[in-house]
Amino acid sequence: MVDRGRSTSEPALPYAPRAAMGRDPSGPPVRLYDPIPLRALPPNLITATAMGCGLASVWSSLATRDPGLGAWLVLVAVLLDKLDGTVARAVRGSSEFGVQFDSFSDFVSFGVAPAALVFVAAGQLAPQTWGDGASVAGLPARGVLGALCLVYAVMTSVRLARFNVTTATLGPALFLGLPSTASGALIATAYLAAVEAGLDRSHATLFGALPACLAINAALMLSNLPLPKVKVSSHPALRAFQVGSAAAVYVLVPLRTGYWFILALLIGYLVTGFAWVGPRLWRARQAAPT
Repeated sequence: MVDRGRSTSEPALPYAPRAAMGRDPSGPPVRLYDPIPLRALPPNLITATAMGCGLASVWSSLATRDPGLGAWLVLVAVLLDKLDGTVARAVRGSSEFGVQFDSFSDFVSFGVAPAALVFVAAGQLAPQTWGDGASVAGLPARGVLGALCLVYAVMTSVRLARFNVTTATLGPALFLGLPSTASGALIATAYLAAVEAGLDRSHATLFGALPACLAINAALMLSNLPLPKVKVSSHPALRAFQVGSAAAVYVLVPLRTGYWFILALLIGYLVTGFAWVGPRLWRARQAAPT
């Protein structure tokens, strides 16, 4: 069949708009960049800042050998990750692009950055277990540690991809498995709380368990254990506790103190969520009409 709009000697360019080839001057002009709605800028800028914190955390842990700063930057990324969704809803700037962009940021901040943190911190504070001359099951300890950190980062990406394709069917009340944000926050806070308490000087061998924490978190991220999403309660006392705790966290993290309080909040949420509230919501969901 002959294309009536193009001579037979002209090469076919199916990807080129007609306006670009001069065939349809009345058609829309070719845009060099897609337009960005102004309301989408604030949440996406916050997400970009969170990703920057994650990258800075990796650099702090691996390049400057300062896992303390790296852990703190992970917590800053956690706060920004919670903030971007709130801002997106407030300005009606939610979008599918924002969802995907947020996942890339989460992979860096809560997948790669905690893995880099543990790789350096375990080697520094527990050299007899994870140092250059140590071995695990007859294998070089540094190689085993690197493999564990790599597996954790990969499992985080699997978790995020799984969440993106299942969140619509799970609804607004539940997660299945440990969220990557909570995993990164738990690892960073546990490290900072232990250092804050001086355990790096008195009980340094405890830090040898950090790689085991990575492995446990990786398994929880891929599990089907139901966990409730954090929602503001309708009960006045509980709502006051939630708001007060959130405000305290947003004050304590920038001040770089109070990590034991933050760790207690995290552990309390995960224990009650996995052991009680999550299963109860799951049973109610299963019993509800389809």
